[in-house]
Amino acid sequence: MDQRDAGAAAAERAHFAGKRTREIADRLARLAADHRPDSADVRDAQRHADEAAQRAEESLHRAIAGHERAAVSHERAAHAHEEAARLGLGDVSQHEREAARHRLDAQADRDEAAHDREIYGIDDEPPGSAEDGP
Repeated sequence: MDQRDAGAAAAERAHFAGKRTREIADRLARLAADHRPDSADVRDAQRHADEAAQRAEESLHRAIAGHERAAVSHERAAHAHEEAARLGLGDVSQHEREAARHRLDAQADRDEAAHDREIYGIDDEPPGSAEDGP
């Protein structure tokens, strides 16, 4: 699985975890409407909802960080191809094409991370993100 597939899989897991959180919250509301649950039922349902929400948030942060790491990797690959082209190693025009492709892929990953931050309202970057270094 390449980095783009891994990032997409993480984003999908975050989406489904968020969906599951909403389902649990709806179930809790229906449970309360159907009968008077005892306090243990309510605490258990709330705990499950809180855990699901936490897992969804963690998955989302991992997906965003994955996109940022992928962007950094693409930039490094682009730099390596540019250096190979500059030195005249191998097929110079192929190195130039590969460098350009990696730059585009890096931008696409940065755009995906920004998109996820925007639609999910993430303002900060968690510790361990690409901007914190390797």
